[in-house]
Amino acid sequence: MRLAFISLVLIAFAFFLVDLTVIRATPPQKRSAARSRGTQAGDLFRNNCARCHGADGAGDTPLGHTYNTPDFTDPKWWRKHSNITSAGSLVSIVSNGKGGMPAFGRKLTRTEIRRLVEYVRRFRNQNSSP
Repeated sequence: MRLAFISLVLIAFAFFLVDLTVIRATPPQKRSAARSRGTQAGDLFRNNCARCHGADGAGDTPLGHTYNTPDFTDPKWWRKHSNITSAGSLVSIVSNGKGGMPAFGRKLTRTEIRRLVEYVRRFRNQNSSP
C-alpha cells in the first residue's frame, strides 16, 4: 500500500516536471497567443477601439468626431466602402493603421486582430434601416 502511494506521488511529480519543461520551452509569443485566445473580441474592441469608434460602433465619440470615424452600424457606409470592408482589407487597416487611426500590428496578435475584424463586421447588421 505504501509503495503504491509513493509510486503515485513520483508519477505525479514526473508529470509536473514534464509540464513545467513544456511551459518553459514554449516561446513567450506562443504563450501570449494562447492567453489571447481566451480574450473576448468585445473586450478587445472596448479596450482598443471604443474610445474612437464607440462601444456601439457608431463612432459617436469626441475622438470619433475629431477623426471622422465611420459609423459601423450604417449599412450605407458598408455599401459605399465595400472596397475596404472585406476581412482582409480590415485586417490590413487595423494592423497598419489608416488616416488618424494608429497601427495595432505590434500591440495585438494576428488572431486578436482577426477577432476584432469579425466583431466590427457584426455591426453592419445591427441597423436594418436603409
